[in-house]
Amino acid sequence: MYIFVYGSLRYGFELHHYLRRSRFVGLGYAEGFEMYNLGGYPGVVKGDGRVWGEVYEINQETLARLDQVEGYEGLEDDLYVRETTTVYFDEQRQHKLSGVYLYIYNQPTKEKDQITSGDYSRWIGMPVVTNLFAYAENTNYEVLRERGVREILREINAYLPGYKVVFNVPCKYGVCANLAKDEKGKVCGYVYMMMEDYLNSLDKAEGHLIRYIRKTVKVYDTEGKEYFGVAYASDEGHSEGTPSREYVNLILEGLQRRWKGSCVSTGLVS
Repeated sequence: MYIFVYGSLRYGFELHHYLRRSRFVGLGYAEGFEMYNLGGYPGVVKGDGRVWGEVYEINQETLARLDQVEGYEGLEDDLYVRETTTVYFDEQRQHKLSGVYLYIYNQPTKEKDQITSGDYSRWIGMPVVTNLFAYAENTNYEVLRERGVREILREINAYLPGYKVVFNVPCKYGVCANLAKDEKGKVCGYVYMMMEDYLNSLDKAEGHLIRYIRKTVKVYDTEGKEYFGVAYASDEGHSEGTPSREYVNLILEGLQRRWKGSCVSTGLVS
């Protein structure tokens, strides 16, 4: 089961330790809600807005613990009620999860200030975490360090089905990697759970909005569990070329850290 957390259970807040062993699925938003400042923590109620938060996979034991934390007992006057919603991971609403639990504030908000952005972490100045799917030179730690990334919170072997790697983006290596649809393809890489500030650092190196854009993708780990995050890709119709040996070696060194077999030997083109 999944839970959408938008306040003190998010990364960096005082209650996040209840989710420290839970799998981070992705950063997303739910529609049909409004967020209010309750004094040290937020609450959401049904409305016309959008609220942002983190989705985690949890088990029944964790859910029961969170019910206690949120004061939910299934009674009419509970502080929060637990319901389900749909969480979206991209603006086009192509990537989503339905039936995701969230806690809705069950008290009057008349005297409370609305957080119009719907994003408590950004509103209060806390770090925001997200997922990056790295499939090319960003699989290499040395490259990440050069690009200003100092910390990866979690790293998971992951693959993107229905795509292949092509080399058609002009760069300092001649041509750099890109994603192209391929019904039988599979691109291997890593899901990095990372602070959004580091993703912003990568934007400069990747030429975000110039050479690449952040493309939301749904990837899977080796157990078949899904993750939602962004990958750098380009929709420009450049001609394919041959990458330099230096560039290919950077990618292979990155993949060889944790991947074995076909993903190392043929993952760049399969």
